[in-house]
Amino acid sequence: MKKIIILLLFILSFLNADITQYFPKLDGRVVDQANLLSPDVKKDIDGILKKQEKETSNQIVVVILNSLNGYTIEEFSYQLGRFWGIGQKDKNNGVLLVVSMEEKKVRIEVGYGLEGALTDKIAHEIINYTIKPNFKANQYELGILKAINEIKAAIKGEYQAKAKSNDFNGPINAFVPLGFFALIFLSMIANSASRKTKSQFFYKVTKSSMTSSFFAFFTFIMSQTFTTYNLLAALIMFIIVFIFNYKTTRDVDFDKLSKIGYSDSSRSSGGFGGFGSSSSSGGGFGGFSGGGGSFGGGGASGGW
Repeated sequence: MKKIIILLLFILSFLNADITQYFPKLDGRVVDQANLLSPDVKKDIDGILKKQEKETSNQIVVVILNSLNGYTIEEFSYQLGRFWGIGQKDKNNGVLLVVSMEEKKVRIEVGYGLEGALTDKIAHEIINYTIKPNFKANQYELGILKAINEIKAAIKGEYQAKAKSNDFNGPINAFVPLGFFALIFLSMIANSASRKTKSQFFYKVTKSSMTSSFFAFFTFIMSQTFTTYNLLAALIMFIIVFIFNYKTTRDVDFDKLSKIGYSDSSRSSGGFGGFGSSSSSGGGFGGFSGGGGSFGGGGASGGW
């Protein structure tokens, strides 16, 4: 469910095709733009990942960035994985471990073919219980090495859960996004009914509810670690966007609206709107290259 939601975010958000200009060159299994790893450790990691690929065909790539250049780590990692084509084309068995030093963000991006083994929950645990503590202690090399071993174990089905992640799998995490998602469609239906009742208030409320539910929906699901604070943030987002849309939505001529259709009228009213998408192509560089694998937004993110 969450993978579909994240995919919707990428489709509905403004995706700048120029993001590729910020992608580092794929010149190996370890791309260290920030020179965070010592030469010996980098060589050791490369050997581990090379052996993993030889034995299983799974491609794991470590990417250490100076900066995300204004993009979210979810968008950057997703687009980077697809652009490089990490993983085999027929298996989509690629994994990216992306670290951005300036923003202090980290993400494990998982290819379609490995989402069943390296689940979002496991990726979440690896980030929060392995990478995060080590990075906070400035033990970057140790954190990355341990994370790689746990990623390999998860893919092999040998990963041992460290702790109960109730904040990630509780009932609230299933029903809250679904609730916001349902509210979007209910608002659409109610907005259509408002044209029959010709109620300006009902029209503005339902139209504002559609957009505010959308933003609250993504505010909650993109937090990765779902807690009461994230729910509160989503509700605040709902209220702010609702008020803004309600105040900026102008009164409409319902007779004219029924003739020209809802889509035309929505373009003439105020509030948030307009979403686009773009696509990226796969590719590789140098002696090491991706096998044409694809990604669908699976994985987890965090910070330190």
